[in-house]
Amino acid sequence: MTRLDPPPTDPAPVPARDLGLDPTLGRQADGIWERIGPLTGRNQVAATFYDGPGWNRFRPWERLFLGFQGGARRARRQILRHLDPLPADALVLEVGIGDGENLRFTPATWTTYGADLARSQLLGCIRRSPSMSDRLVWAEAESLPFADTSFDACYSIGGFTYFGDHARALSEMARVTRPGGLLVVADELPQIHRYGIGRLIPRKLMRFGPRLLGVDPDFASMVFDFAADPEAAIKLAWPGATRHAIWTGLGYCYSAVRPEPLSTRESLGGTSDAGPLHHP
Repeated sequence: MTRLDPPPTDPAPVPARDLGLDPTLGRQADGIWERIGPLTGRNQVAATFYDGPGWNRFRPWERLFLGFQGGARRARRQILRHLDPLPADALVLEVGIGDGENLRFTPATWTTYGADLARSQLLGCIRRSPSMSDRLVWAEAESLPFADTSFDACYSIGGFTYFGDHARALSEMARVTRPGGLLVVADELPQIHRYGIGRLIPRKLMRFGPRLLGVDPDFASMVFDFAADPEAAIKLAWPGATRHAIWTGLGYCYSAVRPEPLSTRESLGGTSDAGPLHHP
C-alpha cells in the first residue's frame, strides 16, 4: 500500500536554506529545487529513460528480480541495515531517490532529502509522500547543491552503476556528509544481464527488440556496452569502505564512514564519461 504522509506546513522550510538550498539561487517549482544543468553521456541516457514511458514498462522486471530476492523489503533492508546506527532524528540524503520507493523502509523520524536527475521521478515521490515537497532537488549526483557536512548520512540504492562519473559522485556524497557520518552505495552488478534475471531476458531480445521490454535502445546499448568498474572508484574514493554481499551475489553494497581529509568538491576522476581513473 502506498504511504501518504501529511503535507508540510512550511512551503519554504528554514532547514533547506541551512543546507544550501537558497530560493534566490535557482528555480523552485512543484516542491522541487531545480539545480540541473545540461546533461551528457550516461546521465542524459538515464534521465531520458526514467523520465520517459520506458521505465514504467520495464519496472515489472525489477519487481520480478526483487521477488527472487525475497521481496522488496528484504532486498532493500540488505542495504539499509547499514544505516541502522543513525540516531532517530537523523538528517539524511538519498541520491537517486527516484519516486521514493525506499522511504517506506526507513524510519519515519528521519528527515530525508532526495536528489535525482529525472524530474518525473521526483514528482512521483511527492505524490507518494507529500511531506517530501521542498526536500527534493533535481540535480546530478556529480554536482549536489548542498553545503558541506550537511547530513548525518548519504546513500544511493540502484542506478549508481551507470552514473556519468562514479568517483565525482562518491566525492560529492562524502562532501555533503558530516565527519563520522555514514555513506552507503549499492546497485546491481554491471554484468547482471549475463546471468540471474538476465537469463529471463534473452540478449538478442534486449539488444534488437528493447521496446518490447520498455527499454530505450540507447539505454540498452549503455547496459550491454558498459565496461567501467564502479567498485574500483568506491574503493579509492571511500578509504576503508566495506563490501557486503547482497541479492544472492547479483549486486554490490559498500558502506563507509565519511573519510577525512576531504577536499571540497574534489573530483577523483575515474570511471566516468570524461576519462580514466587517476589518483588526486
